[in-house]
Amino acid sequence: MHLPSRSFAAIATLVALTAGAGHVAGGAVGAQAPAAFSPQEVIPFDSAVRTTTLANGLRVFIRQNAQPAKRVALRLAVKTGSIHEADDQRGLAHFVEHMAFNGSAHFKPGELISAFESVGARLGPHVNAYTSFDETVYMLELPSDQPDIVTRGLEAMADFAGGLTLDTGEIDKERGVVIEEWRGGLGAASRIRDKQLPVLFYRSRYAERLPIGDPDVIRNSPPQRLRDFYNTWYRPDRMAIIVVGDIDAGQIEQGVRSVFGPLSARAPEAAEPDRTVPLHEELLVSVATDPELTRSSVQLLRKHPTESNQRVADYRRGLLERLGDYMIGQRFSELARRPDAKFLGAGAGGSSLSQSVDAYIFSASVQDGQIPDGLSAVVVEANRVRQFGFGDLELDRAKQWMSGFMLRAYNEREKTESGSYAQEYVNYFLEGEPSPGVAYEYQLVQQLLPTITTAEISAFVAMRLGNDSRVLLATAPQKPGVPPLTEGDLRTTLAAADKTAVTPWSDTTVTRELVQNKPSPAAITSRREVPDVGITIVRFANGAEAWIKPTDFKNDQIVFDLMAPGGLSLASCGEFPEATLATSYVGLAGVGGLKALDLQRMLSGKLASASPYIALSSHGISGGAPPAQLETALQLLYLNFTAPNEDADAFAVLTRQMAAAVANRGQSPQQLFGDRLAEVNTSGHCTSIPLTAERVGSLDRSKMSAFYRARFANAADFTFVITGALQVDDVLPLLARYVGSLPSTGEQTSRFADIGVRFPDANQRAVVEKGREPRSQTVMSFFADPGPTPLEQEYALAAVTVLEIALRDALREELGQTYGVSVGLSQSLPQRGGGHVRVQFGAAPENVTAMTDRVLAEIKRLQADGPSADLTSRAKETARRTYETSLRENNYWLRRMSSIRLLNGNLADIVNRNERIESITPTILQEVFKKDFPLDRYTTVTLVPEPGK
Repeated sequence: MHLPSRSFAAIATLVALTAGAGHVAGGAVGAQAPAAFSPQEVIPFDSAVRTTTLANGLRVFIRQNAQPAKRVALRLAVKTGSIHEADDQRGLAHFVEHMAFNGSAHFKPGELISAFESVGARLGPHVNAYTSFDETVYMLELPSDQPDIVTRGLEAMADFAGGLTLDTGEIDKERGVVIEEWRGGLGAASRIRDKQLPVLFYRSRYAERLPIGDPDVIRNSPPQRLRDFYNTWYRPDRMAIIVVGDIDAGQIEQGVRSVFGPLSARAPEAAEPDRTVPLHEELLVSVATDPELTRSSVQLLRKHPTESNQRVADYRRGLLERLGDYMIGQRFSELARRPDAKFLGAGAGGSSLSQSVDAYIFSASVQDGQIPDGLSAVVVEANRVRQFGFGDLELDRAKQWMSGFMLRAYNEREKTESGSYAQEYVNYFLEGEPSPGVAYEYQLVQQLLPTITTAEISAFVAMRLGNDSRVLLATAPQKPGVPPLTEGDLRTTLAAADKTAVTPWSDTTVTRELVQNKPSPAAITSRREVPDVGITIVRFANGAEAWIKPTDFKNDQIVFDLMAPGGLSLASCGEFPEATLATSYVGLAGVGGLKALDLQRMLSGKLASASPYIALSSHGISGGAPPAQLETALQLLYLNFTAPNEDADAFAVLTRQMAAAVANRGQSPQQLFGDRLAEVNTSGHCTSIPLTAERVGSLDRSKMSAFYRARFANAADFTFVITGALQVDDVLPLLARYVGSLPSTGEQTSRFADIGVRFPDANQRAVVEKGREPRSQTVMSFFADPGPTPLEQEYALAAVTVLEIALRDALREELGQTYGVSVGLSQSLPQRGGGHVRVQFGAAPENVTAMTDRVLAEIKRLQADGPSADLTSRAKETARRTYETSLRENNYWLRRMSSIRLLNGNLADIVNRNERIESITPTILQEVFKKDFPLDRYTTVTLVPEPGK
């Protein structure tokens, strides 16, 4: 369904239940809602989807959709996961997923990835899979303008379903890769998870079946046990193939029948495992501490049976749930902004624990040593809801929020991307989540929302907040000065909070206009067209320019950026923290005499936004809105520019949040590693110095405010870039009023400054010893400072792609010593002198030296011989295909126009990238490797466990 996601999903974050990629839900156009709904009516399935079931039981979902053009999304959903593993198979469900890319009926080992990379589909973004407790899902995003590639995609999916070779040699090679994925998840979070899972999944099989599995099983399981799992649970009647994209649905169905029809079960049907997650009357409590944790938090969950979602009445209940989540979240947001707040942030909402049990969760992040206070605060608010419910004003705002969300979804119903549709049909197959299409849901919400009363939703949420089947989870850093917390402490706190007298929630509303005195429109002093890129450039009397690009990519989206050069580069080292936090302060303080909470209430139901930012070399205000709300977004821009508030309470909230953020700096291995890496690669520049508790204590609000106001003082420094569903002559009056009227000196005065970050001019090595787990992480950085010209940047990015593929093949596929390796260009243009290419990988500590040597050997080879024609072609095709889809995205145009303005580039460069891509050759890349990967100017920073740990 297309209802907004639940506002708080602590469970997914808490226990990291999925091995592999994540996913999001989307919407569809489908059947029309009835003129008057019947509560018991079954929600229909989207009629725009071609569905069938093959003779072998495999389900098929096919939909033609041209967003994005020339692309197709394929999904194979399998109703099997780690819950189906025997004791000696723990981890093999996930291992099967890995083996899908290592040999099958139509693809030799290593061939599948290279085949799809040759047409621009990369491992990770476009070729991926994930395994969870109850499911395994394979995902391909492929070009659809080459029928043979689509056929190859279907063959790959059919191979995953029933054609894996599971060769013993390949299994043994992949063991190391899976172990490295397991190793990469080790740390404080995994130790906390292992303590909490038996409590969370009390007396349930789920507590013993984490998808990543048991490392001993992964290392030593006989190959036959892997084949047994595959043959037993990968049955056609447990699977669905989903195909959505710019395709001919009839032809695709024929292809599906051809490649999937011959599949059959390879083993007798097995009994389903016991999935019961028992409910319990008693309160279960877990207190988990760890010396590497950096934050304290507490969650209070109440389990309840999963309810039906198939009928209109169920959909209505879903509305009640989301509206209740929203209203509680709004209360928590207000409480967190108070100087005496008992928590740093809090939320409430639902999450699924299993196929039969859901949980309603209250959660809070607190300062160290204040878990009891935070727990008490959230329980008191829960009890306030239980006793007094919600107010009419609160429900009105929640309904406006829901209406705004559904209206945007409806307006964009013909622009929904194929990946969103595909995920919706995966959810329908795996979880029974209805998928009627956005048109149906929009009309249904219009009918249902007005019938929901304050009394009804108050009673519903009170029912959700029962005292049975509750679980209390607390986590905190283990460090001196913080008294140890016991289960008894939490039980006592909870009991006391339940006895605390509460009064009704006090709520107010704001009735004033957002901008009380609207500025007069400014004169337009010049206007010119850039026809090759479809951009109109106007200049206002205050010196500000506007670059306007109408598009038809989305029906209900406009995005903008008011940008000027300067940013943090104009701050001294001594005031850098104040400059960095200036926009955060304004965000908490509010604008135009309106507190942040007032703005939040005034904007209920609106999707308009405008937020200030201060980056390293630029500053500005970015935002967006549906076309009908553009004026609201521009009013927010105007207020952020001209009228930031001063608020001592907001500053107190900010410093409290920052103090909590740095209180445990130095305890996290990853944090220490990141700090050391930044120090080495910037030659110790002040911008790499981490914020400390002492520096937080000395933050100066007046300096923060002064830096902000200085940046937003002269409109002549700024260029306003806007793109989306607009017409130039329609938006010009609004821009003249809210951009053209901004205060100005008439001349541009802001320029970015060279802050002096320089990459080391000689090789350096650093080792960070922190952590207790047998894992390491290494970043090798090579000085690379390509010029800002599009051609130089194109060549550098192609070399990065080539090296990442080469190192993946060497370190993962050949050696099996890492789960993944990433290569990226780190360059803060227009700053020069500090740019570098980063090569990053995780590994067992004993393998680090050999792997760093292998990285250097690969670079030397590419410098001596250049990349192969195949590698070069793969990099070029990746760039082409990415560019092809990017050209149809508003945010891509916004980023490119802003970048061109900052770097004084040429707008035509946006539309002629293919020429640059085509010019790439192995010889050119060989020269790039010689220039941008100097073997006498690189750094190696490695994180290893502390000695003796």
